[in-house]
Amino acid sequence: MTLVDQPEAEPLVIDADPYIAPRLAMTACPRTLTTFDGFVISGRAYGSEVEGVEVEVSVAGVTRTGSVHDGTWVVRFEDGALSHRHAGVRPVTGRVTDSWFNAAQASEWVTIDEFVDGFVHVDGRHDVVGEGGSGGHLVVSGELGLGTHEEGRELVVMLVRDDSEGVVVSTGLVEPGWHHGEWLARLPLAGVTAGVYRVRALLTDKVCASLTRLAASQPFTLA
Repeated sequence: MTLVDQPEAEPLVIDADPYIAPRLAMTACPRTLTTFDGFVISGRAYGSEVEGVEVEVSVAGVTRTGSVHDGTWVVRFEDGALSHRHAGVRPVTGRVTDSWFNAAQASEWVTIDEFVDGFVHVDGRHDVVGEGGSGGHLVVSGELGLGTHEEGRELVVMLVRDDSEGVVVSTGLVEPGWHHGEWLARLPLAGVTAGVYRVRALLTDKVCASLTRLAASQPFTLA
């Protein structure tokens, strides 16, 4: 009887790093948002194929992205990312798709504050006080509302020429207390020549440029 050498069996190789499906978690999510301030949502991503992949976060249909680094991710929404129509209780949903095209998501609920817009108005009557030259000034008034966003507001009142260029010829000194609905300003007339002008009131916001409001009076004549 002849013995035949059998080929050696190949060793069984066991994968030391088995595939782990993705999982997403939100670790920091605001409970209340506004439609003018930016915000940050962050969390962790788990799985064997999630490093460096993109995370999408959607709030009321507005989506921004970030990337997974060392298992964590951060997504930033800039000032004014949410529009005024988004007020109410809204879902925040994060999604990740790993390099094997398997997906995971996580959701939270947030309250988006109802937005009340601001406004500024210029009264139709303007009074010249004092004589021309260094002593005279124009007294103007109006109304305003700051709306939901009250911080970071500034009111600038200007006298401009009523022409296509609208050159500013005088900037007013706004009286204190204008935050409370009515405003009064005095516009120096030193060096201002006779002509047709308008009063322009600019309500600005340091946080969100989209909240800036502008009003102008009807044209009037300075003799």
